[in-house]
Amino acid sequence: MPLYDYAPKSGKCRQCSGRFEVMQRIAEPKLRRCPACRKPVERLIHAVAVHGKFSLAPSKLKDLGMTKYVKTSDGSYQRTVGQRGPRMIREPEE
Repeated sequence: MPLYDYAPKSGKCRQCSGRFEVMQRIAEPKLRRCPACRKPVERLIHAVAVHGKFSLAPSKLKDLGMTKYVKTSDGSYQRTVGQRGPRMIREPEE
């Protein structure tokens, strides 16, 4: 079951420290009130941490058929891995 972060809509609270986590099933409805202080709450959205054996090594990207671009000192992007797409991507001149 995933963990969801909640925070009171009105700011911090002494009872719940302004933020709390709840383990809920995906099918369960969102909480409407804090279980400690009973204030209205909202579910927070944040980045997901990805862990595991993922590799961004050039050889792995090439094996997967992906393309990687690296930003150069002049602000353009140069293809370092892969064969698809343009070799260089430059900012349009104004």
